[in-house]
Amino acid sequence: MEVMHSLIHNDKKNKNSRTGFIDLNSILQWINILFCILFIYIFKENGPTQYVNKYTIYLGVLLSLQIAVFLYFEKKRRDPFVLLLCFQMVMYFILRIVSLSLDFYSVVFERFPFEASNLNNAILFILFANISLYLGLILNKVKAISDNPLAELKSQPKNAYNVIIVLFIGYLMGLSGTLGFVVVDAFFSILGALFIKLSVILFMIIVYLFMFKNKLPKSIFNILLLGLLLFILIQTLTGSRSAILTIINFAIFSLLAIHGSIKIKKWTLMGFLILIPLMVILFLMATFLRPRLQEKRAVIGSETFEVIGQFDVLQTMGNDAKIVLAPVFDRIGFLDYTAETIANSDKYYPILNPLYFLKSTIDNVLTPGFDVFDVPMSSNAMRFMYMKNFGPPLKSKVTAETYQSDEFTLYGEFYVMFGKWFSLVPIFFIGFITKRIYLKIKDQYEYFFIFKRSIVLAVFYTLLNSFGIDWLLLDILGFIFTYKIFKTFFKFYKISST
Repeated sequence: MEVMHSLIHNDKKNKNSRTGFIDLNSILQWINILFCILFIYIFKENGPTQYVNKYTIYLGVLLSLQIAVFLYFEKKRRDPFVLLLCFQMVMYFILRIVSLSLDFYSVVFERFPFEASNLNNAILFILFANISLYLGLILNKVKAISDNPLAELKSQPKNAYNVIIVLFIGYLMGLSGTLGFVVVDAFFSILGALFIKLSVILFMIIVYLFMFKNKLPKSIFNILLLGLLLFILIQTLTGSRSAILTIINFAIFSLLAIHGSIKIKKWTLMGFLILIPLMVILFLMATFLRPRLQEKRAVIGSETFEVIGQFDVLQTMGNDAKIVLAPVFDRIGFLDYTAETIANSDKYYPILNPLYFLKSTIDNVLTPGFDVFDVPMSSNAMRFMYMKNFGPPLKSKVTAETYQSDEFTLYGEFYVMFGKWFSLVPIFFIGFITKRIYLKIKDQYEYFFIFKRSIVLAVFYTLLNSFGIDWLLLDILGFIFTYKIFKTFFKFYKISST
């Protein structure tokens, strides 16, 4: 709570006080260098592993250098899209080279035969794809933002208690079933079918808090902040391992849309370092809950707390570091998803092609309540491709017991769908079009302007971590419908310029 409170406080600082801040760009540069040194040192000490050889290290160094160059130019001309790309590469790809050098396991690589040469081919493709994406992004230049844009706001919030109502409605819609309110859940499930998402409501609130923290009554600010923390707690108790990361990502998108960059207080950065072990504990606890509660984890009840009582934090954290961290690195190993998808592109093409996405979009996005083709989302269908006893991918076969959503990433998905080299063309246009949309956004009220820009950043980041174009379309509809329905609760008045 203190870390989020501090980040929001940073918005009121002026240019002269920025000497006590560290730019996210600089943080990523240093982490990038550290990870590069680490995997070189580890390989020198331990030698090759099952998935890493000397060519992996060479390519890893090239990827690290590429990101260093991107960050160098980003600092000269601020670009939130480039910063998100670099953040993704450093934290989920380059870090994964470090953990694979330590011979950490990969559940993804066990689906089909996989070796270091497959990983190397994927990293080589990522290098070219990043250049294509980067060129698409830098052709559209972001206008420089003043050091303290919030001091220049021409509108201020009114009737702020309305936002608490939005939060309450969001919890009824998104979590009534989880909290055991069956009748209420049945009613709101109907509204949920209209693409209204609790996560988008929380996103709207995060942007609201960052923009108007100093203009809100303290009681309202604290209620909204507690609402965000409650979401993390409830989701973790149901076995979700990404709740805290979701909130952090929304905060990053919001700050980038407001400021164009992110500057963090030095002591706040220390708070984040303390937060990392907490995130690991929450992840391990959620992982502990999932198989023990199974289908019952959808509802928080007495059994949930009985299972939590069996989770021994001290014993878990007292295990060998490799045992504790292996599932964490496996979960954030987005490089694994990319490499495995690329290595088996022929096997995954039946579910990663335009015709399949069209059928999936019709069944899962455009026709809520009934199906035309009995086609599951491509992310859910992937399991049918690597589990031989599952048969053909059918939506009717996807149950609570067999449900699995797999990630492809932008690199893996486009490689399979468009081919190795031709895919660089649509990847270029992904960067160009999303950036152009971002720059074309207009609105008379700054809040709606910033939130729309935050949505574009979120969509871009979702594309980088792609679970399929059909899933992306569902997310986009969730953003649009939720925003359109609840924007009327966010009231503002214009400030006189005289």
